Amino acid sequence: MTWLSSLKKKLPLPRQALRYLGWTLLKLSLAMLAAAAIYLVYLDSKVTQSFRGQKWQVPAQVFGRSLQLQQGQPLTLGALVQELELLQYRRVSDITGPGQFRLANQAVDIYRREFYFADGYAAPERFLVQFRQQRIERIQWTIPTVAPESGMARLEAPLIEHLISAQQEDRELLRLEQVSPMLRDTLLLVEDRDFYRHHGVAPLAILRAFLVNLTAGRTVQGGSTLTQQLAKNMYLTQDRTLWRKINEALMALILELRFSKDEILEAYINEVYIGQNFAHPVHGFGLGSRFYFAKPLNELTAAETALLVGLIKGPSFYDPRRNPERAQRRRDLVLRLMFEQHMLDQQAYREALEEPIALIARGQHQSDRYPAYLAKVRQELRSQLQDKTLQQSGLRIFTYFDPVLQQQAESAIASSMRGLDPAIETAVVLASYREGSLTAMVGGRDPRFAGYNRAIDARRQIGSLIKPVIAIEALDQPERFDLQTVLLDAPIQLRSNQQDWQPQNFDQTFRGEVTLLDTLVYSYNVPMVRLGLQLGMPQVAAALSKLGLQRRITLHPAALLGAIELSPLEVTQLYQTLANAGVHRSLASIAVVTDQQGIVLYQHQPAPIRRYSVEATALLHDAMQQSVQRGTARALGQQFPNLAGKTGTSSDYRDSWFVAMDDDKVVTVWQGRDDNNSTGLTGSSGALQLTRQFYRLHGAVRP
Repeated sequence: MTWLSSLKKKLPLPRQALRYLGWTLLKLSLAMLAAAAIYLVYLDSKVTQSFRGQKWQVPAQVFGRSLQLQQGQPLTLGALVQELELLQYRRVSDITGPGQFRLANQAVDIYRREFYFADGYAAPERFLVQFRQQRIERIQWTIPTVAPESGMARLEAPLIEHLISAQQEDRELLRLEQVSPMLRDTLLLVEDRDFYRHHGVAPLAILRAFLVNLTAGRTVQGGSTLTQQLAKNMYLTQDRTLWRKINEALMALILELRFSKDEILEAYINEVYIGQNFAHPVHGFGLGSRFYFAKPLNELTAAETALLVGLIKGPSFYDPRRNPERAQRRRDLVLRLMFEQHMLDQQAYREALEEPIALIARGQHQSDRYPAYLAKVRQELRSQLQDKTLQQSGLRIFTYFDPVLQQQAESAIASSMRGLDPAIETAVVLASYREGSLTAMVGGRDPRFAGYNRAIDARRQIGSLIKPVIAIEALDQPERFDLQTVLLDAPIQLRSNQQDWQPQNFDQTFRGEVTLLDTLVYSYNVPMVRLGLQLGMPQVAAALSKLGLQRRITLHPAALLGAIELSPLEVTQLYQTLANAGVHRSLASIAVVTDQQGIVLYQHQPAPIRRYSVEATALLHDAMQQSVQRGTARALGQQFPNLAGKTGTSSDYRDSWFVAMDDDKVVTVWQGRDDNNSTGLTGSSGALQLTRQFYRLHGAVRP
């Protein structure tokens, strides 16, 4: 037998081999097709369900109060302009759209933006506010041409913060109709010119990019469509692997099959990564516009639009804050494309090229600029909406926060504490006593410090701030007491907290008989202690409770001179009732909470409860006003004689307090050291000086 014959016996016949190989390949093909079909069904389910459902956990948006405008309202033209500037309105000579204002003769012409208020959507409005003698004389509407039935205009509420959890990304959702045609067209021009013609994948673009990259020897051009980019950003990692590209293409095809082009474009506009705000990525053009320019997307200029679109290629590489020259070159390239495609005429193109890149500071659009106030907002949110899923579902939280008052309080702190020991801290709380609202809050000498919030958490001895509490309880018994009631100012010795205690007046002098009025005006200690003992300690404790203190505290006789520890917020609550003619309202920072659809989930509606008579509180208010005019707070009365107020100093000058009451608010100021050592400051030399600086900035007329 030859070797050839032997080899033929060992090998299968050719026909048998082909048949075996064919069946094997068929089985493998069917298995692969089945696996691919199963995988496609899985991808389709994953992509479709996710895209149809809640695509993103949108952070809760926190808004300040909306400034209301009506005829006859006390308001200056300058105060209104300040408010508009805080809202990032642009001052122009010729108004062309929302977000702009123009100054006329003693008037402000305003084109207000559209806004979703707590009570619903409001379309853009244009109106003229005319002033006379520091009041609004008239409001005249241009758009709409018919004035609202209420005759009242309002500005949109300022966005003060996004509440971002550790699991959330920051973004601000937009509907496609809210996006300007210029941005939409520029985006498609730069990223995907054939978007409305392809089916998710553009083979020619991929081939073109492959050849360009092959020639360059590196990746210089991408072939991904806008739909592929969206699929990658929403569902995949950034790994540059073949498997990831296959998944990207498959997901893009599924998106195109299941959803309309407009839905895909809208999702892309809200998803695209466009920068970094410290630890938080900035997603979407809506948030990007505020992050870089502090204004809504539809108010961007052509140059600003070009910069935002240009950043998509590399938000870090073209970061205009770190690499301004590189960012400008990229912006100018996009502008040239816009010009070549006749989106800009020659003049508009030249003006856009000459426009400087003007950015706000990183994080200035929000990012815990008001940590003390926001701490109270978070506290109330946890209390009122205990369902954590609601807290992370794009809530719109409308607060009572007044950015102008906050700014004035912060400026007063900066100027009045400049010469004080750096260890001396402060806290300021402002409240509108009629509606029971907290309007501003500063938790420390550094208003931006997000740590220890002294406005809420610091419980310090209140000193003579207790005296109006004792006095109102007496004055509410007119058959026994009035402001002319005579009290004895003479030595007295007591047992307080298991120690002998002999209270003294501040000047170590006894005056014999004094009236209750003078006791309050000049803050005499000993006669007030005698009045408190006459009323009884249980009745003084009851007075604290009636005025709004929610904690139970044990009172000793020394408490009659303020040896009890309260926070500035708790003090403000007590004085809210005193300022509001004896009607108590619980103070709150949150006015209304709505979901993304505008459905109200919570509304602050504090029940007004009368705790003291109008007559008693009127007498007390008169005494506190005289304290400002001629008593311990007379340093304030020289400029603001219509204010009512009370100084407070704790033992050894550890705490300096002042509470002021004007025609619509309570202002509480505390100064002290965190280690509880002496500051050397009385209520008059410390907290009152800060209060005086606040009212200098605040002025006589306010929004």
